[in-house]
Amino acid sequence: MTASAERLSSVAAAARILREFGKHSTQLGVSQLARRVGVGKSTAHRIIWTLVEEGLLEKVEETGLFRLTSAMRSLGASAETAQRLHEAATMPLDHLRTLTTGTLHIAILDGPDVLYIERREGPGTIPVFRSVGARNAAHATSSGKVLLAYLPAEQRDRLIEGMRLTPKTPRTLTSRAALIAELTTVRQQGFAENRGESQAGMCSIAAPVRDPLGRVVASVSVAQFVEDVDAGLRHLARHVVETAARISAGLGWSQ
Repeated sequence: MTASAERLSSVAAAARILREFGKHSTQLGVSQLARRVGVGKSTAHRIIWTLVEEGLLEKVEETGLFRLTSAMRSLGASAETAQRLHEAATMPLDHLRTLTTGTLHIAILDGPDVLYIERREGPGTIPVFRSVGARNAAHATSSGKVLLAYLPAEQRDRLIEGMRLTPKTPRTLTSRAALIAELTTVRQQGFAENRGESQAGMCSIAAPVRDPLGRVVASVSVAQFVEDVDAGLRHLARHVVETAARISAGLGWSQ
């Protein structure tokens, strides 16, 4: 076997080892993994410790077994959440699209950013947000404000303290005190607005999506260029809030 082929074989074996932890086995030993993946124990041992060094696996001292690191478990949970959101959001988003010419988004919080994981385009599509996977600063978006507003206060304050509140337009909130005050309003009214804060002339409005325990795990929003930025898209607030409630119900949340 050539060195290149051997490396590819090791990568394939590493991938199979990682997949074993997704089959309802949270902790596994070297012998178990070698047997399940079909490689020698020494090969499994070498690959496992390489995965440990790369931060993908960790050894549990109490049991002597291995498990996915918290970062890997979080990644798996995020992927599962995105799939569940897609399934729950499809019909509500299609209905909301009949009520507006704007662009619809489902977003999640990723550090100081919002990450757009779902969209529906209308005639007023905003080119800068065309791609699923695009990011934007949380403090300058309605989606980000919703997701920040419903964090536990300590976590919210810690995150905001570390954020760079970079102005994207003259309307962008750059004061931490002003941002926290607006987040309080968001929780009181149940939706957030962005009125020309991330891009001149563009407004958006967003509402929280909840999981079965009532935790806010995502936002649904409408974004559109408007003539009257001060008025924003508040006329769509009820529709966006209702859409968020339908998606939440699809995830198993009930009021």
